[in-house]
Amino acid sequence: MIRTDKWLESDSETNSICKRLKSYFNGLNEKDILNMLHSYGMSKKVEASSEMIENFNKEEFWKIVQKEEKKLRKEWAGPDVPIFILPCDERNTKIQREYKGRSGLAFKDKLFLFLSPNVKAIDIQSLFTHEYHHVCRLAKVQKAEKEFTILDTIIMEGLAENAVRERLGEDHVSSWTAKHTEKQAHLFLKTIIYPNRTMKRNDSQFTQLMYGTGFYPSMLGYFVGYHIVKSYIDSTRKRAKELISTESEEFFKSFD
Repeated sequence: MIRTDKWLESDSETNSICKRLKSYFNGLNEKDILNMLHSYGMSKKVEASSEMIENFNKEEFWKIVQKEEKKLRKEWAGPDVPIFILPCDERNTKIQREYKGRSGLAFKDKLFLFLSPNVKAIDIQSLFTHEYHHVCRLAKVQKAEKEFTILDTIIMEGLAENAVRERLGEDHVSSWTAKHTEKQAHLFLKTIIYPNRTMKRNDSQFTQLMYGTGFYPSMLGYFVGYHIVKSYIDSTRKRAKELISTESEEFFKSFD
């Protein structure tokens, strides 16, 4: 755990925080880091963070995350990576309304949690479960993330959210898991996702397909990925820790 509360107490300007983060990002400058973190939900006004710091400590957010990290690192044989807790963008209505006031960003070698002051403990647990599962999968699969196709990506998201379902129950999975029906998941896979199965992140349509923007169904890639993995789990009865390194192609065998 990186005590980012101390960073915010001593110097809360976003540019200064990104200077501290530069050593964790190979080849990115402060502006690149700032733009990336903002795009994934970090507050754009970190300087207004005294209440956030107080609430972070009062609610023992640090202890919650530490406890979850210790538990999951042991259960999933996961890597020990730096974890950064930073304020979430409270002006982002989508994050506040649909994502319960929190968001995250995971890499093979680090993890970010963006939290609102009054986020519930159970929602921190579900967020950390999802993001740390990404860390574990990225560490264990053979393919480099830059080579991930859209099929690899939707499976990674589906695995992470099914890990939340396994640990915390159906009531605590993200709302996008129920955006459409299971029958529609089959249809979307067949007609939209699979025809674009070789698409990679550098394609301009990649984000549209994942999030379902434009004319695509809302949260398309995430939704389809969740139901592909859920179908596989229902048929095999395998648990999250058994599936972390399973090849993406394997999950499509039971989804017909």
